Amino acid sequence: MRNRLRNVLIAVFVVVSVGAVAVAVAVAAEPKYSHVKFAPASLPSLHPAKHHLRSTKEVSMCGPEGCFSQPLDYHVILRSGEGVQCSKRSNRSIEVRSRRHSEEQCEEIFGLTKDQNEQPLFYTNAEGTKSSNYDVSDNPDFSSLLQVGSSFFSLVQFEYPRPGVMYLTRLHQDEQGQLSPVSSEMVDWSHQGGLWIPCAGSLSPWNTHIGGEEYEPDAKYFSALYYPNDTMICGSSFGVCTSIECAEDTISSTMWNQCSELTNAYSFAKYLAGSNGPQYPEHVDGIEELREIINPYDYGYAFEVAVGEDGSYNANKWYAVGRRSNELAYILPDERTMYLSDDGTNVVFHMFIADEPKDFSSGTLYAAKFNQETDGSKGGTFGIEWIDLGRATSEEIEEAAKTLKFHDLFEIAKPEVHFSEGKARVRCPEQFDSVNQGTAGVECLKVKEGMDLVASRLESRRYSAMKGATTEFTKLEGLTYDPRRNQMYAAVSDIKNGMEDNMSAGSPEVKYDIGGDNDIRVKYNKCGCVYTLKLDEDNHVTKMAPLLCGDSESGLDDKNYCNINSVSNPDNVAFLDDLDTLLIAEDTRNHENNVLWSYNVDTGEKDRIFIAPLGAEVTSPYFYRLGNYSYIMAVAQHPYEHNHWLFDTSSSGKAGHVGYIGPIQL
Repeated sequence: MRNRLRNVLIAVFVVVSVGAVAVAVAVAAEPKYSHVKFAPASLPSLHPAKHHLRSTKEVSMCGPEGCFSQPLDYHVILRSGEGVQCSKRSNRSIEVRSRRHSEEQCEEIFGLTKDQNEQPLFYTNAEGTKSSNYDVSDNPDFSSLLQVGSSFFSLVQFEYPRPGVMYLTRLHQDEQGQLSPVSSEMVDWSHQGGLWIPCAGSLSPWNTHIGGEEYEPDAKYFSALYYPNDTMICGSSFGVCTSIECAEDTISSTMWNQCSELTNAYSFAKYLAGSNGPQYPEHVDGIEELREIINPYDYGYAFEVAVGEDGSYNANKWYAVGRRSNELAYILPDERTMYLSDDGTNVVFHMFIADEPKDFSSGTLYAAKFNQETDGSKGGTFGIEWIDLGRATSEEIEEAAKTLKFHDLFEIAKPEVHFSEGKARVRCPEQFDSVNQGTAGVECLKVKEGMDLVASRLESRRYSAMKGATTEFTKLEGLTYDPRRNQMYAAVSDIKNGMEDNMSAGSPEVKYDIGGDNDIRVKYNKCGCVYTLKLDEDNHVTKMAPLLCGDSESGLDDKNYCNINSVSNPDNVAFLDDLDTLLIAEDTRNHENNVLWSYNVDTGEKDRIFIAPLGAEVTSPYFYRLGNYSYIMAVAQHPYEHNHWLFDTSSSGKAGHVGYIGPIQL
């Protein structure tokens, strides 16, 4: 727990009796430092400067011994594609070892994707064929810093391409607190089928790395009973007609990279190398063969990686916590309560209460029901109820995941859409429930007898909707906890679609709300909002209200479509306990350069403290303490994505940056 935020360490815990359960409630001390101010990083105005990282150069604060300031800068630990010495534990990296070195001095390529046998994978072209170039990810996402005994480590998740990969890097800390890589290795997930799109993450109160698999494969399409061929699958998202004048049925392309329902699965298949080597898309003959390679219920879980002082690790998915498009899983200081955000279209908000502290292999899952209390013109304020989805263990759910298919869990029926006074309404057969979740659109579902518990975990979003939970959020992203105020913060990157009232981006559209409860009815805001989540004495979120929202109506120009002096599409958030400051990271195309903001919750003052290169998203904001130094982690993911300036003379390259602002002595 040495590098957990300090207020968590010095918090006083009061035990409150709730029925038969003792709940630890944190009573946080005041932050050690006040009047914290980061020197703003200036926004680049000339084009060449927009290609390069820049950060705050100073932080000032007041503490018990008076006010002072410290110089700061951004320091890169590693960039994608850089070579670093193999970990001594790495024994299957022969293919990527430098010819200039002996086996004992092997070289690892940071971010290289590999198959389940730890052999390197190659970039896949549009035809699905293997190229001659190693597939090195420029998409580093959550990157943790860990101190274990006298050793220092970083765990870095690479979100894209498919498969996802994670690298464990041993670090050296010098006398000035600077961090540098010593050795690295890819974390082995082959025992659980590999790692599917690892996105954001957090640090547990007991100093382990917590992550999650995003955009889980829809297991419905892997049911040979309901979807026997590619033609029935491709183009079926939101496939139910919700308009009086429906277009004639069209045939969608079944090309691996044009069938959005299956593209990620085709890309991932090469990880599961068989006797003939990796299965690149050109070698996979449609959904019939894809079903033989991939089990969709292996993916979509929160996970934990615990690292030992010697660099050994234990990596496991938490099946009991359920399956969704995990953006971020955050565990509160009571070590039992976890909140899980679900990224995508028409998604859900979950809470999990573990049976025992520090052990999330068993417990009870809850889904949130949102009750709107305001008109929604400024993001909306909501009361929240929690729906009990039952208790489960990872052991029983993992076993079910290995053997059951979607059609073992659910019966499905075709929704009937009726129009009255220009409005569409859905009817399902008797004993079937209508739901609208994910990109499936409206569905009629019935849980098969005896399958409720398994359905609650393998199809957590669908089952939540059937039980009355709200599945209307768009891009429910990062979560963090503020111990001083005993509240959380959540980023919602884009306020649209299911969050509107039968609208999409401000225009009439019923397909996101039809068949559901239409609990959320707020005004479209393409710039997104950060919300405050109020906790009660049981650590249950009871209310959600906007803290700040982006502005799409003023402060715009021809390259910035959200106010340049406010947040745009907030993605991840992190609270700095000692400094009483909220960090807000952007993932946006509405600002020319994405920004990491510092935000004062009391005054609303905000400053840019990190600016990413053109086309790069800011990921992994987090605060760590290693020994006598603290660090603000900041990662620049996928520079030049959707940007034609890559080959400009000022380009800083596509490789992702993993680094930190600091070191800070507190």
